[in-house]
Amino acid sequence: MFKRPAGPSGLLRRLPAPAALVLAALCLLLPFMSASCSTDEPPRTQMRVTYTGSDVLTGGTPAIHYTDDAGRKPIHRLDDAEAEALLGPQPLSLPAQPVAWLAVALMLLALAATGLPSRLWRATSLGGLALAAAIVLFGSTVLARRDATDVVAGIFLRSGGSSTDPAPAVAEVRAWDSYDQVAATFRYGYGLWVAVAVLAVVGVAATVEALRSTPAEPAGPDIRSG
Repeated sequence: MFKRPAGPSGLLRRLPAPAALVLAALCLLLPFMSASCSTDEPPRTQMRVTYTGSDVLTGGTPAIHYTDDAGRKPIHRLDDAEAEALLGPQPLSLPAQPVAWLAVALMLLALAATGLPSRLWRATSLGGLALAAAIVLFGSTVLARRDATDVVAGIFLRSGGSSTDPAPAVAEVRAWDSYDQVAATFRYGYGLWVAVAVLAVVGVAATVEALRSTPAEPAGPDIRSG
């Protein structure tokens, strides 16, 4: 007998929504955005700066990987002392993103919605909250990327001066000729894409389930003229 292929609701049953939401939350520990730069002339230097989802949430300090001779030394992660010796005392930490906390709150509400007894209310609430969390999480990372560009560009702009010079203002950093080049080096990380994809799948599947669970309106009386 022909078996009907599973739709989004079947996927939701195979991948329980609570487990998917927990997976999306765990993605906050993974890279959400990173920037890298290198020189072509020997000795080739390489540097990579990576911010995780938790860095976006709390304004954390990124992981910095660096080598001053890519042909002889592999790129490696710098500790705090090495990072300060290379980049100076100015921190690379981001400002905390309140919008990202809103995304976490939406994920927690979606997780709570999976326990609702009504199938229709459960699917409706889960679909709306998961989709909203995906949108807000991506939006908060876009805002954090601009902040990260400001921070990294400020480090490079200040590198030619004295360590005692005050940090440049944001307006000065964004007016720098090489600011757009620094911004272009930033890429969104796989942690963000996995989190957004999981939330979107849960949201779409739950929305389809809600539409299927909506009771049909009773048909009106069949009035025929004699």
